[in-house]
Amino acid sequence: MSARRMLTGTFLGLGALALAATAVAPAANAAPVPVTALNCDGDTYKCTANLAFGDGRWVAQWNVSVFHQSAASHQRTTRSADALRRAAAPVPVTSLNCDGDTYKCTAGLQFGDGRWVAQWNASVFHQAVANAVPTVSAKTVKAPREAAAPVPVTGLNCDGDTYKCTANLRFGDGRWVAQWDTAVFHQN
Repeated sequence: MSARRMLTGTFLGLGALALAATAVAPAANAAPVPVTALNCDGDTYKCTANLAFGDGRWVAQWNVSVFHQSAASHQRTTRSADALRRAAAPVPVTSLNCDGDTYKCTAGLQFGDGRWVAQWNASVFHQAVANAVPTVSAKTVKAPREAAAPVPVTGLNCDGDTYKCTANLRFGDGRWVAQWDTAVFHQN
C-alpha cells in the first residue's frame, strides 16, 4: 500500500472519529458542566466525577491519596487499609472541603467508620483576580480572616476544554474557588 493511500485512509478515519465524537458530545452543552456524582477508589487512587453532558457517560478523573484520618496505631491503620482494598470500590463521596492554607481538597468517603478520605492538591484563588477584572487588584482581594479552613464546596463543575475541575467555596464573597487538573473522557 502506498504511503499516500495509507495517509489518506488515516485522515478519513480520524474524520469519522471526529464526527462520532460530535454525535456523542453535543455542542449545545457549554463547558464547564456540573458534576452529577462523585466517587473515589482506594484501589486505583482516583476520583471520578460524572458530568451532566451528552449521553451521561462523560467523566472527569484525577489522581488522589486515600487514607484513614486517625491517630490510631500503624498496625490498626494497616488492617483498615486492607479492608478498604477488599471493599467494593469506588465508593461515594459524602463531603467535600477545600483548604486555601494547605491548597488541598479532601473528600469524605462512604466507607468503614466514616474516617476514610481522598485528598488532592488544588489551586485556590479569587475569581475576580483570576479573570483580571480591572477594578480589582490581587492586593485588594484578600481572604477574610474569620473563616476557618477547610471550607465546604458549594458547587463543582468540570471542563473538557480546559481539563480542569472548579469547586465553588463557601468563603468570603462567594467568588473563591479551588481548581485542579483532570482527565475528561467518555466511558464505554
